Amino acid sequence: MKKGIHRIKSKAGRKKEQGEGVAEKLARLFEIPAEICGNRPKVTAIGRGEVLIENFKGIMDFQDGMIRINTNNGVIKVSGSDLSIREITNEEIIIGGKISNIDYDA
Repeated sequence: MKKGIHRIKSKAGRKKEQGEGVAEKLARLFEIPAEICGNRPKVTAIGRGEVLIENFKGIMDFQDGMIRINTNNGVIKVSGSDLSIREITNEEIIIGGKISNIDYDA
């Protein structure tokens, strides 16, 4: 056997995301959904009338037909008509109206 430094290779097919933090590493290790431990946004569309965004930082822009939400991973833009903020807490925001598009700008 050769003497020297040996590297342990990671499992094939498993790629780490760039900028992965400790919470995300632990979530991956224990097979816990990343949105529970991390700060990545989770966007849930309920039909075309409601969007739930979790883990957001703040509202960047609120115009007629467009709402831009700031997250740790970029900006989420919700477009449509008759848009309104139905509910807002520290962790989540619910946007209602006739939603036509959800864009993610990193």
